[in-house]
Amino acid sequence: MMQFFFRRTQLSTQQSVSPWWAIMLVILAPLCSNAQHLEGFGLSGSLNVTQTPATPEGIYLAPDYAIATNGDRSKYDETGYRLAAFGRWGIGRAGFFVQPEVGYTATQGQCYLVLYDLQNTTGLGASWFVFGHDIRRWEVSALAGLHLGRRGYVTLGPVVARNQREALLTETPGAYPASAKLYNSLSQSVITWQTLAQLGIGITVGRFDFNARLEQSLTPYTRRLTFDGTTYGYKQQIRQGLLTAGFLLYKRKETPAY
Repeated sequence: MMQFFFRRTQLSTQQSVSPWWAIMLVILAPLCSNAQHLEGFGLSGSLNVTQTPATPEGIYLAPDYAIATNGDRSKYDETGYRLAAFGRWGIGRAGFFVQPEVGYTATQGQCYLVLYDLQNTTGLGASWFVFGHDIRRWEVSALAGLHLGRRGYVTLGPVVARNQREALLTETPGAYPASAKLYNSLSQSVITWQTLAQLGIGITVGRFDFNARLEQSLTPYTRRLTFDGTTYGYKQQIRQGLLTAGFLLYKRKETPAY
């Protein structure tokens, strides 16, 4: 009987777990340590330079369409922004700290070519249009860091993001069936939950906080594409460089030298 009760309790606990519980743990974890002290909290804004490489480089959607994911040869030319609120808690006296963040990112995915009418059914010949994902996401970061003297620091940690999809388009009867139908398939290929990692270096001057970060996705932004009932491989990653300027609404007066 006890074994049955334990299994039922364990199953119920597993079913109730959601990503939002993980987010709350990230935010509250610094408050659970007796050795921690609040160093400051504030707001920040970032300029993002983004690359979203996709594989394979060519996707043939029989019989009339194809996607050239390498159509835009220019890399790191898509830009966007990130807005965030952050707190910084010192751990012990060795210069270590944790920095949870809640943010919103809006940037543009790498553009590529979508070709249609490959069979020349309209008599006008093959044509194309440019497509790139509008990357919009809410995110929580769980960064750990080390102070380098009184002003400098380095950070490293994971990011849990909830991606938003582009709004679906209405398919117009009588129009060439490529645009809306294929656009909607590309939009629906975006994976809702994604994990990324950030590595950064920064400096604090008075109440101003500046840092530069590199971000790499650990799980893909897209994994597959379904069009006309057929599924195709379509794996897309996210890489970003972030230049961030922040302002500390609160800063601990006495900052020890590490």
